[in-house]
Amino acid sequence: MFIKQQALGGFRSVKDDELLVRGSTVLQALTDNAHFPDLVPPLADLVTHLQDFQDKLSIARRRGSPQDTAIKNDSRKVLEATLKQLAFHVTMVSDGVLQKLLSSGFEVSDYPRSGDVPDVITGIFLRDGRQSGQMRLDFNKQATALLYEYCMAHERDEAGDHQWSEPVTTSSSRQNILAPVIPFRRYFVRVRAINGYGKSDWSEAISHIPR
Repeated sequence: MFIKQQALGGFRSVKDDELLVRGSTVLQALTDNAHFPDLVPPLADLVTHLQDFQDKLSIARRRGSPQDTAIKNDSRKVLEATLKQLAFHVTMVSDGVLQKLLSSGFEVSDYPRSGDVPDVITGIFLRDGRQSGQMRLDFNKQATALLYEYCMAHERDEAGDHQWSEPVTTSSSRQNILAPVIPFRRYFVRVRAINGYGKSDWSEAISHIPR
Protein backbone atom coordinates (compact mmCIF):
# COMPACT_ATOMS: atom_id res chain seq x y z
CA MET A 1 0.00 0.00 0.00
CA PHE A 2 1.38 3.41 -1.00
CA ILE A 3 -0.09 6.20 1.14
CA LYS A 4 0.91 9.76 0.26
CA GLN A 5 -1.27 11.80 2.59
CA GLN A 6 -3.58 11.10 5.47
CA ALA A 7 -6.45 12.61 7.43
CA LEU A 8 -5.09 14.16 10.62
CA GLY A 9 -6.73 12.78 13.75
CA GLY A 10 -4.67 14.39 16.52
CA PHE A 11 -6.49 17.02 18.60
CA ARG A 12 -4.69 17.17 21.96
CA SER A 13 -3.36 20.70 21.39
CA VAL A 14 -6.69 21.99 20.06
CA LYS A 15 -8.80 24.21 22.35
CA ASP A 16 -12.25 23.06 23.41
CA ASP A 17 -14.17 25.45 21.15
CA GLU A 18 -12.00 24.61 18.15
CA LEU A 19 -12.51 20.89 18.79
CA LEU A 20 -16.26 21.43 18.60
CA VAL A 21 -15.87 23.30 15.33
CA ARG A 22 -13.63 20.64 13.80
CA GLY A 23 -15.89 17.84 14.98
CA SER A 24 -18.93 19.57 13.52
CA THR A 25 -17.08 20.16 10.24
CA VAL A 26 -16.21 16.46 9.98
CA LEU A 27 -19.78 15.48 10.85
CA GLN A 28 -21.21 17.71 8.13
CA ALA A 29 -18.64 16.58 5.55
CA LEU A 30 -19.12 12.86 6.20
CA THR A 31 -22.91 12.95 6.31
CA ASP A 32 -24.14 11.26 3.10
CA ASN A 33 -20.58 11.30 1.71
CA ALA A 34 -20.53 8.73 -1.11
CA HIS A 35 -16.78 8.19 -0.69
CA PHE A 36 -17.28 6.72 2.79
CA PRO A 37 -20.50 4.64 2.83
CA ASP A 38 -19.57 2.35 5.75
CA LEU A 39 -17.86 4.49 8.35
CA VAL A 40 -16.00 2.96 11.27
CA PRO A 41 -17.06 3.94 13.87
CA PRO A 42 -20.61 4.81 12.69
CA LEU A 43 -21.37 8.48 12.25
CA ALA A 44 -24.06 8.18 14.94
CA ASP A 45 -21.24 7.72 17.48
CA LEU A 46 -19.73 11.05 16.47
CA VAL A 47 -23.14 12.75 16.80
CA THR A 48 -23.56 11.35 20.32
CA HIS A 49 -20.06 12.19 21.56
CA LEU A 50 -20.04 15.62 19.95
CA GLN A 51 -23.32 16.58 21.65
CA ASP A 52 -22.18 15.12 24.98
CA PHE A 53 -18.96 17.14 24.92
CA GLN A 54 -20.84 20.30 24.00
CA ASP A 55 -23.22 19.78 26.93
CA LYS A 56 -20.44 18.99 29.41
CA LEU A 57 -18.39 21.98 28.23
CA SER A 58 -21.37 24.29 28.74
CA ILE A 59 -21.91 22.99 32.28
CA ALA A 60 -18.23 23.27 33.17
CA ARG A 61 -18.11 26.88 32.01
CA ARG A 62 -21.32 27.82 33.77
CA ARG A 63 -20.52 26.26 37.15
CA GLY A 64 -16.76 25.89 36.96
CA SER A 65 -16.35 23.24 39.65
CA PRO A 66 -13.36 20.87 39.49
CA GLN A 67 -15.76 17.93 39.19
CA ASP A 68 -17.56 19.47 36.21
CA THR A 69 -14.23 20.20 34.53
CA ALA A 70 -13.08 16.62 35.06
CA ILE A 71 -16.33 15.28 33.58
CA LYS A 72 -15.90 17.61 30.61
CA ASN A 73 -12.32 16.40 30.08
CA ASP A 74 -13.45 12.77 30.14
CA SER A 75 -16.09 13.55 27.52
CA ARG A 76 -13.47 15.30 25.39
CA LYS A 77 -11.22 12.22 25.45
CA VAL A 78 -14.06 10.09 24.11
CA LEU A 79 -14.73 12.59 21.31
CA GLU A 80 -11.03 12.76 20.42
CA ALA A 81 -10.82 8.97 20.25
CA THR A 82 -13.86 8.82 17.96
CA LEU A 83 -12.41 11.44 15.60
CA LYS A 84 -9.06 9.63 15.57
CA GLN A 85 -10.74 6.35 14.59
CA LEU A 86 -12.68 8.10 11.84
CA ALA A 87 -9.51 9.78 10.54
CA PHE A 88 -7.79 6.41 10.34
CA HIS A 89 -10.76 4.92 8.47
CA VAL A 90 -10.85 7.86 6.06
CA THR A 91 -7.11 7.50 5.40
CA MET A 92 -7.41 3.79 4.65
CA VAL A 93 -10.44 4.15 2.37
CA SER A 94 -9.01 7.16 0.52
CA ASP A 95 -5.75 5.30 -0.23
CA GLY A 96 -3.92 8.56 -0.89
CA VAL A 97 -6.56 10.09 -3.21
CA LEU A 98 -6.52 13.77 -2.19
CA GLN A 99 -10.06 14.50 -3.39
CA LYS A 100 -11.47 11.84 -1.07
CA LEU A 101 -9.35 12.97 1.85
CA LEU A 102 -10.43 16.60 1.50
CA SER A 103 -14.09 15.64 1.21
CA SER A 104 -13.98 14.15 4.72
CA GLY A 105 -13.69 17.48 6.51
CA PHE A 106 -10.45 16.43 8.23
CA GLU A 107 -7.28 18.44 7.87
CA VAL A 108 -4.83 16.64 5.59
CA SER A 109 -1.13 16.03 6.18
CA ASP A 110 1.56 17.54 4.01
CA TYR A 111 3.65 15.42 1.71
CA PRO A 112 6.76 14.01 3.42
CA ARG A 113 9.57 16.55 3.25
CA SER A 114 12.27 14.00 2.52
CA GLY A 115 12.59 11.82 -0.55
CA ASP A 116 13.73 8.91 1.60
CA VAL A 117 11.63 6.09 2.95
CA PRO A 118 11.31 6.03 6.77
CA ASP A 119 14.08 4.72 8.99
CA VAL A 120 13.81 1.34 10.65
CA ILE A 121 11.54 1.40 13.69
CA THR A 122 13.27 1.31 17.08
CA GLY A 123 12.21 1.16 20.71
CA ILE A 124 9.84 -1.78 20.24
CA PHE A 125 8.38 -2.98 23.52
CA LEU A 126 5.98 -5.86 24.16
CA ARG A 127 4.12 -6.41 27.41
CA ASP A 128 1.04 -8.21 28.70
CA GLY A 129 -2.30 -6.63 27.86
CA ARG A 130 -4.90 -5.73 30.45
CA GLN A 131 -6.75 -8.98 29.77
CA SER A 132 -5.55 -12.55 29.41
CA GLY A 133 -4.99 -13.45 25.77
CA GLN A 134 -3.66 -10.00 24.86
CA MET A 135 -0.30 -8.31 24.34
CA ARG A 136 0.40 -4.59 24.05
CA LEU A 137 2.83 -3.27 21.43
CA ASP A 138 4.58 0.11 21.67
CA PHE A 139 7.46 1.56 19.64
CA ASN A 140 9.17 4.86 18.86
CA LYS A 141 7.16 7.23 16.67
CA GLN A 142 8.66 8.15 13.28
CA ALA A 143 8.34 11.82 12.32
CA THR A 144 8.19 11.01 8.58
CA ALA A 145 5.85 8.02 8.88
CA LEU A 146 2.17 8.23 8.02
CA LEU A 147 1.25 4.68 8.99
CA TYR A 148 2.85 1.56 10.45
CA GLU A 149 2.57 -2.17 9.86
CA TYR A 150 3.30 -4.98 12.29
CA CYS A 151 3.08 -8.74 12.10
CA MET A 152 3.43 -11.59 14.57
CA ALA A 153 4.87 -15.12 14.60
CA HIS A 154 5.01 -17.98 17.07
CA GLU A 155 6.25 -20.78 14.80
CA ARG A 156 9.25 -21.38 12.54
CA ASP A 157 9.47 -23.27 9.27
CA GLU A 158 11.89 -26.11 8.48
CA ALA A 159 14.61 -23.61 7.66
CA GLY A 160 14.20 -21.97 11.06
CA ASP A 161 12.60 -18.78 9.72
CA HIS A 162 9.63 -17.16 11.44
CA GLN A 163 6.23 -17.81 9.88
CA TRP A 164 4.89 -14.26 9.95
CA SER A 165 1.19 -13.39 9.97
CA GLU A 166 -0.31 -10.96 7.46
CA PRO A 167 0.68 -7.34 8.31
CA VAL A 168 -1.72 -5.27 10.40
CA THR A 169 -1.89 -1.53 9.69
CA THR A 170 -2.04 1.07 12.46
CA SER A 171 -1.70 4.84 12.73
CA SER A 172 -0.44 4.77 16.32
CA SER A 173 2.93 3.86 17.82
CA ARG A 174 1.36 3.33 21.24
CA GLN A 175 -1.07 0.89 22.85
CA ASN A 176 -1.55 -1.49 19.94
CA ILE A 177 -3.39 -4.55 21.25
CA LEU A 178 -2.40 -7.92 19.79
CA ALA A 179 -5.01 -10.64 20.28
CA PRO A 180 -5.72 -13.42 20.62
CA VAL A 181 -2.50 -14.87 21.99
CA ILE A 182 -1.99 -18.04 24.03
CA PRO A 183 -0.54 -17.54 27.53
CA PHE A 184 2.99 -18.88 28.14
CA ARG A 185 3.72 -19.21 24.40
CA ARG A 186 6.60 -17.13 23.01
CA TYR A 187 5.57 -14.64 20.31
CA PHE A 188 7.74 -12.56 17.99
CA VAL A 189 6.71 -9.18 16.56
CA ARG A 190 8.29 -6.93 13.92
CA VAL A 191 7.28 -3.43 12.77
CA ARG A 192 7.90 -1.15 9.80
CA ALA A 193 6.96 2.44 8.91
CA ILE A 194 5.22 3.76 5.78
CA ASN A 195 5.17 7.15 4.10
CA GLY A 196 4.51 8.47 0.60
CA TYR A 197 7.88 7.26 -0.65
CA GLY A 198 7.65 3.68 0.50
CA LYS A 199 8.18 1.38 3.46
CA SER A 200 11.11 1.00 5.82
CA ASP A 201 12.84 -2.32 6.34
CA TRP A 202 11.30 -4.53 8.99
CA SER A 203 12.58 -3.94 12.48
CA GLU A 204 14.41 -6.47 14.55
CA ALA A 205 12.02 -9.15 15.83
CA ILE A 206 11.15 -8.67 19.50
CA SER A 207 9.76 -11.55 21.59
CA HIS A 208 7.49 -11.81 24.62
CA ILE A 209 5.80 -14.59 26.56
CA PRO A 210 2.32 -13.40 27.66
CA ARG A 211 1.00 -14.44 31.05
